[in-house]
Amino acid sequence: MPEYKIVHYINQFFANIGGEEKADIAPEKRDGVVGPGAGLDGELKKSGIEAKIIGTVICGDSYFNENLEKAKKEVLDIIKSFNPDLVIAGPAFNAGR
Repeated sequence: MPEYKIVHYINQFFANIGGEEKADIAPEKRDGVVGPGAGLDGELKKSGIEAKIIGTVICGDSYFNENLEKAKKEVLDIIKSFNPDLVIAGPAFNAGR
């Protein structure tokens, strides 16, 4: 069975960039695992599922919500650039946005 390629989407907090003071960061792309993706990647390995997090997309909560159409396009373009089989989003807070 082939290995599934996963992209993980997280906000600035879970990427260890910062809290509300950094919630305005634009989407960015990182190769491999960032933040809580490490635990997810480990659980995938333990489960025997042939899958690997190949990239992480990070976006500030405020940036996304204040630039909804632009941010959606930017995030989707970054995700597509990885050519994943699956996208996993979160964790995330229920921040009321």
